[in-house]
Amino acid sequence: MPNIYKIGGISIAALVLIVIFFTHTVDVDYQWNKFRNKNPHGGAIAGGVPLRIMFLGASVTRGEVSTGDRGYRKHIRDKLTSLGNPVNCVGFNRFGDFPDNDVEGYGANRIRQIRDHAGQAVSYLQPNLVLIQVGTSDCFQKDDPTNILARMRDLVDYLLEASPRVTVILSTLATTPDPEVEPCMKSANAQIRQVATDLIREKKPVTLAEMHYDQGLPYRPRPEDIGGDRIHPTDEGYIMMGDIFLEKIREAEEKGFLRHPANNGIPFDGEESREVEDQLHEKADKEHPLK
Repeated sequence: MPNIYKIGGISIAALVLIVIFFTHTVDVDYQWNKFRNKNPHGGAIAGGVPLRIMFLGASVTRGEVSTGDRGYRKHIRDKLTSLGNPVNCVGFNRFGDFPDNDVEGYGANRIRQIRDHAGQAVSYLQPNLVLIQVGTSDCFQKDDPTNILARMRDLVDYLLEASPRVTVILSTLATTPDPEVEPCMKSANAQIRQVATDLIREKKPVTLAEMHYDQGLPYRPRPEDIGGDRIHPTDEGYIMMGDIFLEKIREAEEKGFLRHPANNGIPFDGEESREVEDQLHEKADKEHPLK
């Protein structure tokens, strides 16, 4: 009997230590994953599923004003391929000094314009992952900023319908040092968050990438991480945004959202060939020309 009590006492002590370990950490879920797996975020995404990524938005999506106009796109692509996932960035535009620089990004475009571009491209290209960063131009151009919610919801609804295997990562806008425009950016972000909240509640394959530092999250671009034009991040700011998107891709993986892309002839590796994408672009221009 004494041995039983001794074993029981040791078990209780061990249990207490485990509870202390988990409860005295900032991120209990992360610690539990760490307990089960020494490298919880190691290895390919979703078992190495091919990622056909559409970067969708305006000039920040394009990476304008960054070194080589790479923005966060090259950083994201390089990280994902290093993990072992085949990646093909798709879009009817090409921009930036790096291979596989296809993007559905158009400078100074507002949400309503990006919706038009998406309406031409998405059904042909069938991305299985769309990263949205758009809305800054709506504020700077004062394009009905109080109704961003409706326009953003329409955009995401279209993506989910036009590409049934897609996961959407919807992002808020980074800060601007322009004191006249920053209130609009914060208002736009509140509307974007509501869109994401509604879609998540509806169990859609959507996650939200929080880009604004005012939510108290670390490693978000601050005013000093925005360039002299008060719109585009510095190289460091772009990398911050890329890392936030990468975190959300992992979250999408954990939620089981990521699905194999549709088999429409587009190579899984974006550096293999662009012939099929060029053919689809030509077809889209003929069948669905932009107004």
